[in-house]
Amino acid sequence: MGKPTSSLTTAISIRIPNELLDAVADYAESQGLINQSGRLDKRGQPNLSAAVSDLLKQALEQSDSNAGKLSDSVSSLQNQPLKVELADMENRLIDRVRDAVAQQLHQFLEQYNIANDSVEETNDLAESNGDTNSALEKEDTKDRILQAASRGFRSLGYNGIGVNTLAKDAGVTSGAFYGYFRSKEDAFLATVVDGLAEYRANIKAFQADYGADWVVALADYYMGRKHRLDLACGCALPTLSPEVIRADRRVRSAYQTGLLKLNNAIASGLIPGTAVEKQSTAWVILSVLVGGLTLARAVWDEAISEQISTAVHDVAITLASGCFDTAQVSFYSNQHELDSQH
Repeated sequence: MGKPTSSLTTAISIRIPNELLDAVADYAESQGLINQSGRLDKRGQPNLSAAVSDLLKQALEQSDSNAGKLSDSVSSLQNQPLKVELADMENRLIDRVRDAVAQQLHQFLEQYNIANDSVEETNDLAESNGDTNSALEKEDTKDRILQAASRGFRSLGYNGIGVNTLAKDAGVTSGAFYGYFRSKEDAFLATVVDGLAEYRANIKAFQADYGADWVVALADYYMGRKHRLDLACGCALPTLSPEVIRADRRVRSAYQTGLLKLNNAIASGLIPGTAVEKQSTAWVILSVLVGGLTLARAVWDEAISEQISTAVHDVAITLASGCFDTAQVSFYSNQHELDSQH
């Protein structure tokens, strides 16, 4: 395991800003972990190997839930090629340890009043413009980070983008990112919640603008070519749902809550049927649209993508008209459950 450890150290040293590495070196020297001659490596960069070892140990010890996930990964080695699984484990370990270390560094810097440039600029702004302007500035910065995270996670996936890139896209430093979100996972959670709320708001807007024909208008937009090609700013469900499947219970619970609210919003705009039947129809409409969009985006041939989109578009409208017998589906589902018990 020597190589993964070396890769881990290299990855952390690359992704943590130099001013934070300097702070780590100061702390490590004060604690006797390194001496003055050991502060720099051959390239003149802060020597991370000894300085961060203690922080890594603390970070891993306090990350019980993350440790559980790594144990699951180790236990599944027999089911996947060893090389691929080790690479996946290392990537996840790098992300989690980096986030945990960054949190501890942030606390250390606050404790000893060592602020990076972004924090100093925020403090100067608060002193000159007052608390109100400072609050507005912070809200705007957080919104920019959230929007950048939304675009990044939707287009590249959770493991396809790191904090440095998210921060750069938002126009802030990595240190500023951690001032608003404790980790990349927290930013992903916020992105999931925001994406579901955005979809629900759009459903309400379609219902208000188009009345009884709102599902037609929704299907026109949702399965349209422009939306199919817009991964970064399109609907969050097709792109983020596969990532949520692999997330922890906290993310999945928030996803479930948002999904139930979305189902209720769709059901409230349906005319025929009882409340239970409307909810069932809403689930089917939602599943058809999201699944159809996923397939239409995944195929290479534009003609096939258009064929899928047209079919899904027409089925969604048919479902909303009440021609789909959800009561019959419920009967078969209940019958299947009873049969499985015997």
